[in-house]
Amino acid sequence: MQLQQLIYFMTVADQGSFNKAAEKLFATQPNLSKAISNLESELKVNIFYRTNRGVELTEDGKKLYQYTRTIMNQMELIEGLAVKEAPRVLSVASYPIITMGRLVSEFYNCHRTEPISLKLSEERMYRVIEMVESGEADLGFVMSNQVQLKELRHMLNFKGIELHILGMDTWYANLGPAHPLYDREEVTIQELLEFPFVRRPDDYFSNLTHYLEIDGVRLTSFTRVVYVNDSAAVLSALRSTDVFRFGPGLSATDFAGYGIRTIPIRNCKIQITTGWLQRKRETLSEEAGDFVAMLQNLYPLSL
Repeated sequence: MQLQQLIYFMTVADQGSFNKAAEKLFATQPNLSKAISNLESELKVNIFYRTNRGVELTEDGKKLYQYTRTIMNQMELIEGLAVKEAPRVLSVASYPIITMGRLVSEFYNCHRTEPISLKLSEERMYRVIEMVESGEADLGFVMSNQVQLKELRHMLNFKGIELHILGMDTWYANLGPAHPLYDREEVTIQELLEFPFVRRPDDYFSNLTHYLEIDGVRLTSFTRVVYVNDSAAVLSALRSTDVFRFGPGLSATDFAGYGIRTIPIRNCKIQITTGWLQRKRETLSEEAGDFVAMLQNLYPLSL
C-alpha cells in the first residue's frame, strides 16, 4: 500500500465520482480506477459501491476513510515541521515543595504572550535526578539534608549532572489552625512526638535520614506517619487535622496563604541545602535561564 493510493481514495470518496476526482488530481480516470482496484485487492475488501450517479462508500470503505483521515492529518503535521517554528518547552522536575507552584505562576505571567510550554513534575529526589539525566527535564530542583548531601554529590558526579547551590535552610514545623500547637512561637520535638506527621513515600534518599536527630530525638521515634503522594492532600490534612509537616523555612510565605504556620523547632540542627540541577556541558535555553533566575531569588531567606 502506498500513500498515493490513500490520497486517490480520499479524493474519490470526497468527490463521489471517479471522473471528478480524476480532474481534481490531474490524473486519467483509467489510472485512478486501477489504483482503487489495486487497493481493494490488497485489503481484500470492497470500499466503493459503483452506481449510475457515481460511487458511495461501503461499511469497510467508511472505516478506511476514518483511518485515512487520521493519516492525512498526521502528514499535515509532519509537513508543517518545515515551515513552523518548533514550540519552546521548559521541563522542570522538582522535589515536592509548595513554593514551586508560585514560581510556575510567576513564570507564566512573565511569558504569557510567548509560545512557551512549561512542564512541572513533582518527584522525590532520586526521580528528579533520573529525569535530568535522561533529558526528560531541563532543570531539577532538590533539597538535601547533611546526611544526604554527600551521597547526592557522589551520584550527580557519576551521572554527569551539576549541582548549583541556592541557599541553606533548616527544618520547621508546618501546622494548620486545627492543630493544638498552632499559636505557639516555638515548638519542641518532644511536643511534636504526640502528633502524626504527613510526608511523601520513601525513596532511596529519604531512607538515609531515618537516624537524624532533633534535640536528641531520632526521627524513627515517630510511629504515627501519614503517607500521601499529592500536594493537595498535604494541604488539606494540614488545614483540617492535627497532623504536622517537617519543611523548610523557604515555604513559610506560601503556606501562610493557606492559613498554615511555619514554626521554629527548638534546637533543630538539621541543615537543608537547596539547589538546582542541569546536565554538565549543556547550555541553558533562554527560558530555562529565566526560571533559574527565579530560583536564585528564593534566597536570602527571611522569616
